[in-house]
Amino acid sequence: MVTDGEQAGGSSVQVVRKSARILDCFSATTPRLRAADIVQATGLPTSTVARILRTLVGENLLQRQGQEYSIGLRVTAWSAAAKAGSDLIAAAGPHVTALRDLCRESCGIYVRQGASRVSVLSAESTHSIIYRGYVGQILPLQAGAAGKVFMAYDDQALAAALDDGLKAFTPHSVTDRQVLDKELDLVRERGWAFAEEEREVGLNSLAAPIFGPSGTIVAALAVGAPSFRLTAATVESLADDVTASAGAISRALLGQNRT
Repeated sequence: MVTDGEQAGGSSVQVVRKSARILDCFSATTPRLRAADIVQATGLPTSTVARILRTLVGENLLQRQGQEYSIGLRVTAWSAAAKAGSDLIAAAGPHVTALRDLCRESCGIYVRQGASRVSVLSAESTHSIIYRGYVGQILPLQAGAAGKVFMAYDDQALAAALDDGLKAFTPHSVTDRQVLDKELDLVRERGWAFAEEEREVGLNSLAAPIFGPSGTIVAALAVGAPSFRLTAATVESLADDVTASAGAISRALLGQNRT
């Protein structure tokens, strides 16, 4: 006898399988498809495809432009995490944990995806009041210390952020290009970035670049914490630890490349 729960479970599995079939239609050679193309490729009923497409767009697994669909930013974030994953996470893991234990604040690694940065590794603060990030989280380049690091050391990152627009997330967000350029000059001079309440009121962040074997920036190591703890004075003493940890990860990546 099949119970209602088993029927519901079976139905859920079928939806997941059908969703996977639809997502599998997209590739490097077919990045954009119409609903009719997906119906033809999968053999699924038009009504089923339409229903699942609406759900996938709503979950940001697909995005729609006119009559065409393409892979959404959420899937792109997973892809970025997977690509960055093996070498970077293996190299960074111990250093991120050690930095978190040292400063007791939330620490993590971000990689860039277009005008966004994606969290690929996270170690949570041991305090009661904390910044709670998570792996797969998608954040703008424009606001926050990690984003500034990418923009300071990667011209393509800066161009992507400018094309996306300098938005005002909070009253402290940098929306003037000249102000931004001066801040990025300071990041390059110091070797680290500090952002005060740019993306969210009450949240400050500190970040340093991680470089790959080719010498180009591949990730950013960041510390995020409430503004009443991660103050400008605190940052002055913590910045050396963050840059040292980022440098250690960069050297570890170089060592992996030589093996």
